[in-house]
Amino acid sequence: MKKSLLVAFALACAVTGNAQSVSKGAMVHRSDLPDMPRQKMAMANGPRKVKKSVDNDLYYTIPGALFGGWTVDGMGYKYSMALVPPFTDVTFANQNKDKFACSWFINGNDATENATENGDYVSNYSPDGWFYTPALQHRKIDGSYQFNEDNYWVLTEGTDPNELSLMASYSPELMMTPCDNHGHRTSNGNVYRNALSGYGFLSTAFLFGTGQVDAEDDGIYDYTAYGFEQTYNPLLAPMYVDEIHINAVTYNDYGPIPAGKSIKAYIIALDEEGAAKEVLATFEATAADTLDFKDNDEYNGKTGYYGTVVYRNTDTFTDIFGNQTSLPAAIPAGVPFRIQFEGMDEEGVSIGAYALFKSEVEDTYIENGYLLMKEGRAFTFANPLCADVDLLGQFEVIDVQTKDFLSAESQDDFPAADFQGWNVLRVSADGQSVSTEGIVGNENYDMGCAFVGTSVPWFDEDGLPNYDVDEELLPEWVEGLQVDTTYYNSDGLSGYNLVIPVCKPLPEGVTGRSCRLDIFGNAGIAGNNQIIILQGDATLADGIAEVKADKKVIRKRGLYNLNGQSISTPVDGQLYIKDGKKYLNRKK
Repeated sequence: MKKSLLVAFALACAVTGNAQSVSKGAMVHRSDLPDMPRQKMAMANGPRKVKKSVDNDLYYTIPGALFGGWTVDGMGYKYSMALVPPFTDVTFANQNKDKFACSWFINGNDATENATENGDYVSNYSPDGWFYTPALQHRKIDGSYQFNEDNYWVLTEGTDPNELSLMASYSPELMMTPCDNHGHRTSNGNVYRNALSGYGFLSTAFLFGTGQVDAEDDGIYDYTAYGFEQTYNPLLAPMYVDEIHINAVTYNDYGPIPAGKSIKAYIIALDEEGAAKEVLATFEATAADTLDFKDNDEYNGKTGYYGTVVYRNTDTFTDIFGNQTSLPAAIPAGVPFRIQFEGMDEEGVSIGAYALFKSEVEDTYIENGYLLMKEGRAFTFANPLCADVDLLGQFEVIDVQTKDFLSAESQDDFPAADFQGWNVLRVSADGQSVSTEGIVGNENYDMGCAFVGTSVPWFDEDGLPNYDVDEELLPEWVEGLQVDTTYYNSDGLSGYNLVIPVCKPLPEGVTGRSCRLDIFGNAGIAGNNQIIILQGDATLADGIAEVKADKKVIRKRGLYNLNGQSISTPVDGQLYIKDGKKYLNRKK
């Protein structure tokens, strides 16, 4: 159902009625600015400390950034769900003082067997699935804790706490936000949307964006905002981002960005101390990238127009017809990152980004947003507010299995001593057959394929691949891959594809050869392991030629007809162009 229908029972925050009205003293000054990309000063604030989340100390935390997910047009379910990457261990860290006085439950069923020796709960999720979050329950006192308590992922009053689920990433892409902008909060007996309007503290009455700050509360606006930033914990798995969206308000009837101007958003990798280390991608928004700035209301003696600003990667792919398409940007796992928005001080730019209230639970893993000043200072609110930033993309996990996979490895007759790994394949000299290396002759285990888990199905609705090897990196004798998706998300092999290399026969005088292949997804994100191909009498001991990307692989996803016009889906019998090659869409 549409998100607008979900809040019919609540008092939604009107644009004019819920400004963040705070005193000047409610702003917290930070003397140091991030050193990129304006390179003003060095970042000095340290890593965020986990706060106490509930009164009885019975709670757990989740490392890494989590996201609520909705489709671009706001479609979703009754509850906002937390997204987790597939094929990835997720640890729910028991924070009780006596960890072993607690038990774990899933939907009312004892799940303590999944607990580690440290008393934490670890689980791994398949793609395209819904899963209950674990509940931590004390054995001696009447008390339990679950992830949806004391936060805004779901309105818990009058609902079953077990109804909150974790959702593995799935297709299509989702708008992801680290703090739930579809959630609700209770104040003085009333229920309010979690998202605030863009109005607040600045001289313009905006929250994050264009305006000035009176830092000394003396009636003098000393500092001019050029942007704002939002910092995120390390991701549990790599993620690719196609677009960045912010909900915003403007006083310009033409929208927040005048013609000929642009504003930037930088995705910046941080080190463990929070210092800027590398700009991963530069996104940009122009006047053409603003949506729905037509609805308006009166505030601060002016007319405010509200809508969405869409940022896209400045790194683009140009097709054979000269059409440019923005590429997705990759954010690696295990690295804290920041998105820094700039250009709010450009002439004619009028923008105030929305903010989200955080609960105590969310506040343990979501930083406050910061206003960035041209004079080399930064400010944030004393209230727990983060910028309402939505990322269009998904976790991208490509899980190439090596060992410790399938029940066969635990059986007595499995030839473990000779087994090289499920990703090591031997191709016959004539190129006609493929076997799993190390178990030739034992037909029960000779699968003759690699097992590759993918976040979304290997092929899209048009039969075009979401995953592949890069042709420029293939050795001449490997012609490509055959992919069997029969078992993807089926019983016993959830989320895995069977991948078989197609190779030419050995040339005369050559007795053996070998190579390694990387499987790539969007934004050039590669799998966690390589597929190793041995042909003829080649062995692992001979050494294997590396076929591994030393450059960013461009995933060219646009479809075009022969006139160079972009198309969404080719019709039966139509010739079309993808990745610079001609294809014929055959009837099924």
